[in-house]
Amino acid sequence: MVRKTLVAAVLMAAACRVCNGEFGREKIEFKARPFSLKQVRLLDGPFKENMERTRKYLHELDSDRLLHTFRLNAGLPSSAEPLGGWESPSVEVRGHIMGHYLSACAMMYASTSDEKLKAKADVIVAELGKCQKALGNSGYLSAFPETFIDRVESLKGVWAPYYTLHKIYAGLIDMYVHCGNIQALEIAEKMAAWNKVRLDKIDRVHMQKMLNQTEQGGMNEAFANLYALTGRPDYLAMSRRFNQDRYTEPLARGEDRLKSEHVNSFIPNIIGTARQYELAAEPRDRKIAEYFWSQVVNHRSYCTGGTSNNEHWRSDPDQLAVQLGDHTQESCCTYNMLKLTRQLFTWNAETRYADYYERALYNSILSTQNPRTGMMMYFVPLASGRWKMYNLPYDSFWCCTGTGLENHAKYGDSIYFHNGDTLFVNLFIASELDWKQQGVRIRQETAFPEQGVYDKKVALLGKIGYLLF
Repeated sequence: MVRKTLVAAVLMAAACRVCNGEFGREKIEFKARPFSLKQVRLLDGPFKENMERTRKYLHELDSDRLLHTFRLNAGLPSSAEPLGGWESPSVEVRGHIMGHYLSACAMMYASTSDEKLKAKADVIVAELGKCQKALGNSGYLSAFPETFIDRVESLKGVWAPYYTLHKIYAGLIDMYVHCGNIQALEIAEKMAAWNKVRLDKIDRVHMQKMLNQTEQGGMNEAFANLYALTGRPDYLAMSRRFNQDRYTEPLARGEDRLKSEHVNSFIPNIIGTARQYELAAEPRDRKIAEYFWSQVVNHRSYCTGGTSNNEHWRSDPDQLAVQLGDHTQESCCTYNMLKLTRQLFTWNAETRYADYYERALYNSILSTQNPRTGMMMYFVPLASGRWKMYNLPYDSFWCCTGTGLENHAKYGDSIYFHNGDTLFVNLFIASELDWKQQGVRIRQETAFPEQGVYDKKVALLGKIGYLLF
């Protein structure tokens, strides 16, 4: 791979705040700030091709089928044909794809200005509001009954209801942030009110037993983001309730106890810890996130940048030769490691984060979409002679189908960063940046990776800068 982070000084002054993951309540100093997806447009190349295939799929997915199990759970009529796979009405994580879908639509709108897709997602939000109202005054909203949460609190077996709720929270938050949908934030806050009533009845010891019992996704990140948006301290306190001590305590001591842990449960929890650091500036949170990232990237990742085997870390650090097979490198894990990496890069702008991001994005995200059908992979088999397997359009809906929808909608979020009048170009992706606050447009033309890369100076021609690779 080539050297990353080309830094170009742009000749206009005054820094700007970017409302893309940074909402004004952060207490730390960022060394690199992301641009809004609305300021970046992809140009012709493999990334835009992937994005357009996913945009087509987002349009093709039927709204009534996505809403079917939500309506049934709320006692509302639905004659839609049920979706299959993990979204089947009999599967306990039904409804998770809705959150991913809303996030993907929101980010796709920000990336393309597709008003038709935004309108479709806005209607879905309104229909979810009807479902929430039909379920009563508590604010509960899901495609499964609230008794699933009763089972979690009773330490009885159930497949990851909080994981699913996290996706719904995240989708609603993204619809507010990227599309300005106020109702989406209102629905999320009503859900949070319901959540608080339940959490207030649970002591810390029992809460930790719950977290160890079932996968909770990034609930801590969701509540941290609600705090960042609203300033309500209850949300930050609720975020901390979902920190899993079994994960964080060893990391805070600088100990790698990752062996046998479920990877895609672990990484989102650390993303939440990193978000808490940004909002509260607790040094311990930063230590946890940075040590975790270093251990995974330097000691538990394949050459592709992916991690996990059969969804777990199966071995001690640096023992990857025996961890090859049909189910290596779960795509969700790469999705989440890239989210964490992006956060850490903004803290210190170190090239090691940009280098890893590039490696994992090209090898473990760009490569996981079928160029013929636009469908996504769950695992990326790394052993010799293995086959690639992609989801079916209406009968799979794996977790990696959901993150796959998001992956290909947000390529523009980590190409460019800035700090004052300094521009960071972290990825060789054909694109155009509209840096309105500086009065500058940057156009990057590159055929990487099909053609080799070499650095050239940034030429500012009037108000337009060209990056030619």
